[in-house]
Amino acid sequence: MMEILLFTLNAIVIYLVADWIIRLIEIKRGQVIKQRQLVFFIVFLSLALTSFQILQSAFQPA
Repeated sequence: MMEILLFTLNAIVIYLVADWIIRLIEIKRGQVIKQRQLVFFIVFLSLALTSFQILQSAFQPA
């Protein structure tokens, strides 16, 4: 049960961080990214794969 809660909270944090990164990129560029959804997906997927792998390895028995 604890793992499900941590993975869910991790997904929420990943979403917020990915959104923050996209907004930061747009501010530095001075314009909205044309393919915003695609860039968001790439950033979100990268963060998700990395963080879920770290969490999964943390929960595996030694």
